[in-house]
Amino acid sequence: METSFDVHAVYKLMSDNHIQFSYKGPITQEVLVSLGDTIKEKLHCDDCDARVVRRIFSVLVEAAHNILKYSTEKTKVDEKNKSTGIGLIGIGKIERKMFLVFSGNIVSQKEAEQIKARLEHINSLSREELQKAYSQQLKQGSISSDGRAGLGLYEVARKSDRPIEFCFSPLSDGNMFFELKIFVKVED
Repeated sequence: METSFDVHAVYKLMSDNHIQFSYKGPITQEVLVSLGDTIKEKLHCDDCDARVVRRIFSVLVEAAHNILKYSTEKTKVDEKNKSTGIGLIGIGKIERKMFLVFSGNIVSQKEAEQIKARLEHINSLSREELQKAYSQQLKQGSISSDGRAGLGLYEVARKSDRPIEFCFSPLSDGNMFFELKIFVKVED
């Protein structure tokens, strides 16, 4: 039986874009632990030092948490009808000393506007202003009903070596597809 799905095209796309790892599906704690172990092993095999591995993994976890928090695409994960967000996360090595951590998921129009405003604000800050805003949020930030302190995107920006890249693409159902790209430099 012949299908129109072209596995070679997916493989080539990933190779051409230097994608070392990607996952699309429900983001659960178990998935994050498994992905973390796989990524850490892969990066250690690529002779990345432990600090770089921690930075990349930390950024990947924050990208995954954004999927958990904002994805409108959900699936049930247990008998208690607890649901989790669905999205795409991955890592590529775009230059000899630069990794790209990326994510993508579907968000509502309202969430897109809020995320965009927050990312534009974070990207407008100098390194010093970013550190000050992070420290201020850490000291004065309130904990949301889901137990988060609003530090994730600040943390990502602090570990990124370029402004965070993002875009929102409109979907036919009124939602948006949210793409996030974070660049992490390998230190000498």
